[in-house]
Amino acid sequence: MQSKQTKPFLKGLVACAFASALGGCGSRELPAEKKEESPAPKLVKLGDRTAVSLDPQSVQLAGITVVTASTDALSGSMQPTGEVAATDTGAVQITSRLPGKITDATIGVGDRVHKGEVIAHVDSVDLATAEAAYQTAVSHANLARNQLAQQKKLAGYGSISEQPVEDARKASVAADAAVASDEAQIKVDKLALTSTKQLVAMGEITRKPLEDAQNAYSQAQSAASQADTTLHSTKSNYDRAVTLYNGGVYSRQQLEDAETAYNSARAGDTQAKTAERLAREELTRQESIFNKNLNGASSLQAAQSKVQQDEHTYQNDLVAQQLAHTQYRRALTVRKSGIPISQALQAAQDTFDEARIAVQGAANTLKLYGVRPGGSSAGGRMVIPIVSPIDGFVAARSMVVGQNVDSTTVLARLVNLDRIYIDAQVYESDIQGVAIGDSVKIHVPAYPMRSFTGRVQFVAHEVSPDTRTILVRTILNNPGWLLRPGMFATVSIGSSHQIRSLSVPSDAVMQDGDKQVVYLRVATGEFMKRTVRVGAPVGGKTPIVSGLSPGDQVVVGGNVLLLKAQEQLESGKSGA
Repeated sequence: MQSKQTKPFLKGLVACAFASALGGCGSRELPAEKKEESPAPKLVKLGDRTAVSLDPQSVQLAGITVVTASTDALSGSMQPTGEVAATDTGAVQITSRLPGKITDATIGVGDRVHKGEVIAHVDSVDLATAEAAYQTAVSHANLARNQLAQQKKLAGYGSISEQPVEDARKASVAADAAVASDEAQIKVDKLALTSTKQLVAMGEITRKPLEDAQNAYSQAQSAASQADTTLHSTKSNYDRAVTLYNGGVYSRQQLEDAETAYNSARAGDTQAKTAERLAREELTRQESIFNKNLNGASSLQAAQSKVQQDEHTYQNDLVAQQLAHTQYRRALTVRKSGIPISQALQAAQDTFDEARIAVQGAANTLKLYGVRPGGSSAGGRMVIPIVSPIDGFVAARSMVVGQNVDSTTVLARLVNLDRIYIDAQVYESDIQGVAIGDSVKIHVPAYPMRSFTGRVQFVAHEVSPDTRTILVRTILNNPGWLLRPGMFATVSIGSSHQIRSLSVPSDAVMQDGDKQVVYLRVATGEFMKRTVRVGAPVGGKTPIVSGLSPGDQVVVGGNVLLLKAQEQLESGKSGA
């Protein structure tokens, strides 16, 4: 039995929408003898599915037309959406090598900067400590030089022991081992850096901190809920204890125990809610970091820093190796020539050599921090220059003069726009038509009359689980810096290609909520809605990834009215 909404629906949908082609849907009435009422659309069950049933007259009024789904060769250039992005090496986050306080900052958002330009200074006690270590090493070296000169004057003749030769040999072997270990470690670091770049490009690194924050927030919510339940329970017990105490049933001790439990629960509830709030704030921060891909940039910068630090250690060990070889050759020469030399003279020479190494190591540390060894200090502190590592522009500045920072604090973000990425998202059904080296033409809304050309440089090896698309990346030179990160782009891949795919006219596909649907004619006058997954439209046709089979009868004309009819019929049925 049809619901009460059926006949108003017919009048509103068929008699009005479709009869409008015959003269509109005004207030004039036809003569009584000319009025005709078409049978109302209805829902019919076909197994476990529902179809819309129309009589032939309604089918004709609705202008319903049907085509057969078939496998066709779709020709044309693919045009997925894309976005301009900075390259992996074209976006850097600036941090301080040591903790300290910002004393000045010379840049603002949008400013042009050059590689090696000082953009800020950090006043650091730790740098003063490193400078003091350098000065101490210099003093020890001067003292060792004087002692060596004195021992040379006082040296007498004596027998040469084999021990200095053996000690020098062991030191030489140990120095060789240290250098070999450093070289192996640097190779590992560079492999890790390459791997990190690949993981950043695929977005793997950025997801873990966000997932951890989500888990922490869920746990905090659960703890807050439990604390709230405990609070209500202890509050009820305390209120009951007050009543029983006033009635002479409970003792003073029982009342105080209930009050203590209630106060403890209140404190626990406050603590749990604070923890929940902090976890929520951390989740919000991690979501922002994830959206801006800052975790990826930080991981890449950490891998680069590891390479730099181990190369610094390697340089120091090379110096120590050269010294060990020199001392070993000297010991062999002395033993072979039979020239008498006192043990004190040998020890003085070694002490002086070690002191020189200490000076060079302390100097290398200061150079790593970006300052000249022997620089002046003021009030026990020294100033670190913060230097731009690239030519580019200031995309963001987060530092404030007077702010205390450490080595993890991001002071600014710089971008180099000489070369940029164009990242396009291609449906998995279309990826067969994309290959590295394919020509690419890019259009952006900011320059509608211009096009930018390049070639596909990279095709990702995995499908995004959220969008079911694959990253296709083009690298472009960007003279004049016209293209800027964040711009949306239309990307035409390939001048012409053919993809054989099951397809239907694009007009047959409709959006129904968060799904894409078509209508199939399953019998005369009966039409069933079917959910489909589609690819990017090509030349007026839409590839079908799943949901249809060749030979299916797909509605092209009147499909929107069928969708509205089913919505009204289902709404009327549920409300009847």
